[in-house]
Amino acid sequence: MSRRFAIGFTIGLLAFVLINVLSAHLASDCGLPAVFERDSCADDIARAGWPFRFYERGGFDYRFEFNLPVLLLDLIIGTILAGVLGWFVGRTKSASEQ
Repeated sequence: MSRRFAIGFTIGLLAFVLINVLSAHLASDCGLPAVFERDSCADDIARAGWPFRFYERGGFDYRFEFNLPVLLLDLIIGTILAGVLGWFVGRTKSASEQ
């Protein structure tokens, strides 16, 4: 069960990271390069965070916001969801175990 839990937990964490990267790409004005400050847009706003937005930078009147408690809350939610997925995968039996 522990190996199956680890596989489920890792898949859950990977899914959470990919959802966050996709969310940052879609929420930022110039896509993912704006988050890493590699874009060529004149007036872009970079945003990151899912389910809660913890980072925002840019705009015509420059604005910078980084919220550490919200980032920690996002990480806790991601870890809990990955743990639930790991637990679920660990509880299900494969065809060879039945």
